[in-house]
Amino acid sequence: MDRETDALTAGTLSTALDDNVKRFRAILRGGVNSDAQFRTLACAGTALCAVYLEGMADDMKLSDFALRACEEHDAPPGTVIDAQYLIERVLEIAQCETEQRVRQIVEAVVSGRTALLIDGCDEAVLLETRGYPARPVGRTSNESVVIGAQEGFVESLRTNMTLLRRYVNSHRLITECFTVGTRVPSHVAIAYLDGVARSEAVNAVRARLKRIDAPSVQGLGAIQQHIEDNPWALLPQMLQTERPDRAASCLLDGQVVILADNSPCALVTPVTLFHLLHASDDSFARWQYGSFLRLIRASGMLISVFLPGLYIALTDYHMHLLPMSLLGSISEARANVPFPILIEILIMEFSFYLINEAGTRMPQQIGSALGIVGALILGQAAVAASIISPILIIIVAITGLGNYAMPDFGFGIGLVICRLFVIFCGAALGLYGVCLAAFCLLVSLCGMRSLGCPYMAPVAPGRPHSPDLLLRLPVWLQRHPLFFAARNSWMRTREGDGR
Repeated sequence: MDRETDALTAGTLSTALDDNVKRFRAILRGGVNSDAQFRTLACAGTALCAVYLEGMADDMKLSDFALRACEEHDAPPGTVIDAQYLIERVLEIAQCETEQRVRQIVEAVVSGRTALLIDGCDEAVLLETRGYPARPVGRTSNESVVIGAQEGFVESLRTNMTLLRRYVNSHRLITECFTVGTRVPSHVAIAYLDGVARSEAVNAVRARLKRIDAPSVQGLGAIQQHIEDNPWALLPQMLQTERPDRAASCLLDGQVVILADNSPCALVTPVTLFHLLHASDDSFARWQYGSFLRLIRASGMLISVFLPGLYIALTDYHMHLLPMSLLGSISEARANVPFPILIEILIMEFSFYLINEAGTRMPQQIGSALGIVGALILGQAAVAASIISPILIIIVAITGLGNYAMPDFGFGIGLVICRLFVIFCGAALGLYGVCLAAFCLLVSLCGMRSLGCPYMAPVAPGRPHSPDLLLRLPVWLQRHPLFFAARNSWMRTREGDGR
């Protein structure tokens, strides 16, 4: 069947309308597929056939501005009705184009456009009639902010591109559309500011998207896995955001934004570790507040990764470093616990994230109750049964809070895996193991790349940059974009023609 379909979609249209209609009926399974519609009509005595999918195309737009216009058009005798004539004289839809290749016509019809086949013409007119149901622009669900814009991306690629243009009112904003997936194509777009984004970065994104050789690519998550620099790295090498204002600020810094149909978020590349600690409302708050909140997040990241490992190292190998009163409290709390500290921490970590995952997957009405009540009941029961020490519950809770302070979901999951690595190193070698784990993680971060850009830049290696990195200094000092921007970027000058 695949070979038969490939043979039908290869080549171009013929001039015989009946042959073309028969061909498209076979491709779209017209006898079985009830959504495939073939509407025959005439324009000034010339037979036409409109091919579209019901539900994907807007029936009102198709009827009012295309079909009715063709049937009511009165051309002088001897007029040749071809694709160009229909576009210039008859059709009342603004977005029309001609196409001869059958495969491209089929892809357009499947995406919601209408193909108008003409008798005696080997070209079809593709009409922009997409009108399938879509979720309206609303609040973001994962990147909530206290102050600032409240709208987020939706599943419609066209709507998301429009949202970006609302925030970046410049003729230099370029959007390029691609199709990825060899069997089930998906529509993807990249957006960048011409003259600000480095041409090397834009060319790299373009080349990697074209290099994807998969039958189907579902969503930005799959696209990210296909085009990232190192698929074995624990931390994400691209920023995923569902906020148009944050994506717009990345465009102004010279980064490239990737959008995909049916994905209510955007991918930003290249990024650094510091970008993953930024939140959208940092830019709307006074610089003192934004800097303070970023320091809180950085502290939460360090606590999330190293606190359990340090607890194991100090209580198992380096008890002499603890104050006597604290050591006595820990020993008394663990007097009746039958498990080693490593097993105790692993049990609590597994229970903590099991409750979190269950609360996320369960219905919203009972998910929050499960997360709070379940954690309290299990923790109290574990302490009463002398399975877990009370101080460990405090440590795991603080560790979880530090992890939840991360604005990026994927970054938080990567920190969990890094924390397990530090825990095992601390259990094996004490503080030496924790230091060794920290060194390995730091070396790994310094060796990572995001679209060829060093992951720890502009710290390692050092590069000139805007004072909006870990700390957020006043806006009058932020006169230049980040080091991602091109050296001759018009955003670096006061008199640039794009200001």
